[in-house]
Amino acid sequence: MRKTLPEKGLGSEEILMKLKEYSSEDVDPFSGRLFTIAFEPGVEELRSVAFEAMKMFAFKNMLDFTEFPSMIRMEKDLVDIATSLMHGDEEVTGTFTFGGTESVFLAVKAARDNFILKKGMITIPEIVMPVTGHPCYDKAAEYMGLKVKRVRIDEESFTADVDAINEAITQNTAMIVASTPNWPLGTIDPVKDLAEVALDKGIWLHVDACVGGFVLPFMKKEGEKIPDFDFRIDGVCSISMDPHKYAYTPIGASIILFRNKSYKFLSQFANLKWPGYPIINPAVLSSRSEALLAAAWATVHFLGEEGYRELARKIINAKNRILKGFRDAGYRVLGEPSVIAAFTSQELNLFRLSDEMAKKGWIIMPQKGIPNMNIPPSLHLTITPIHDQTADAMLEDLKVCTEEVKGTPPSEAEGLLETFGLILSMLAPGEMDISELGKLISEMEKAMEEYGPRIMQVLGLEKGFPKEMGSIFQLLAYLPPEVAEMLSSYIVLEMFHRGI
Repeated sequence: MRKTLPEKGLGSEEILMKLKEYSSEDVDPFSGRLFTIAFEPGVEELRSVAFEAMKMFAFKNMLDFTEFPSMIRMEKDLVDIATSLMHGDEEVTGTFTFGGTESVFLAVKAARDNFILKKGMITIPEIVMPVTGHPCYDKAAEYMGLKVKRVRIDEESFTADVDAINEAITQNTAMIVASTPNWPLGTIDPVKDLAEVALDKGIWLHVDACVGGFVLPFMKKEGEKIPDFDFRIDGVCSISMDPHKYAYTPIGASIILFRNKSYKFLSQFANLKWPGYPIINPAVLSSRSEALLAAAWATVHFLGEEGYRELARKIINAKNRILKGFRDAGYRVLGEPSVIAAFTSQELNLFRLSDEMAKKGWIIMPQKGIPNMNIPPSLHLTITPIHDQTADAMLEDLKVCTEEVKGTPPSEAEGLLETFGLILSMLAPGEMDISELGKLISEMEKAMEEYGPRIMQVLGLEKGFPKEMGSIFQLLAYLPPEVAEMLSSYIVLEMFHRGI
């Protein structure tokens, strides 16, 4: 039954009780037991300052900066701070957005428009990137009519293969992407080498520093070997970096930097064709609360240079212990980790291991890898300052869970998942044009209508997402990406439709 608006408003106590009930199954983002997307510094006073800033500006709308010029001042300060970290000059400018994907959208729009202005709209512009690049580039391409070409990575360093990037470039290439670091493995792409290719071919190079932008500079000052990846390198046109990751601001804060104002001009949207007020949007969204901007401003000024360096030291300490602990337990590290590390093993079912760790309260993400590109399945750990307090306890549980999984034979459910995956994979051809894609979607719709409820039941999703997600990740790993994307989209659609 659908929920309707209550006839009479609820009291504040009842509202807060209901919200607590809704969040009762949420994991605690402050616990230090998440190695996924919770960027926790372990500084309680910081949260108080950020929340106060949010309350001050929650009902001010960034859409109309003529009414609320405070947003211009706060954004300028944050862009300047980001620019200084990226060694930009006075020509560098930027925009505050609500997330890395939005920042990437603006970079892709600018690169696309730059390409069209140079060559005309005679083809579909292309983005060339390592296979480890974030899916938000595919999303931006889908929204804005580009094509993404993902290429192999170096099999030893697990970073971008410069030769593979160079080989994939054509006259249609509008953008090259480098990650510092990439999300799956935490390795840093060779930006300097890619910039030489970009300059030689006259192509836009975007550096995705959404993860590393606010932490790698401080780790480098603490003695870590971090290669240059910023505006000191000729050829870098834009850089995205997220304060809501390693600047530890509340979620919904990113910055996109452009080497000059003409590049940013291409990223903006303006419309004065209607009879209403002038629309000039520096970002993708129009109406935006100033709350998250103010919280980001408050956070970076609260911590300052000394605070960020102290937190970087904690990350380094935690990372070194985690790397040693995983190696001692028999795991192999993929590449040279930064603030993210990925571990693999040929002896273990890593999906089951992630479930065993979840039973002990540790959230570690299993990753399917790409076997035909020699990227093995792995465990992903995002390491934050709070893990300096919890790493040792996690590693003790890792030893126990590793031995348990080693001694357990494959289950019947694992065999069924593999069989089911093989059956579904037969629906997807290797290469698809529009007609084949339409046929696949039609077949998937029929299959989901018939088998969808059963799939939800088999995966244990009738009452919501379980804490142990290994079987679901394992099923998706067995499927071709096209089928896996459709199946996971169906599951998410059902979960949100049911509200569970």
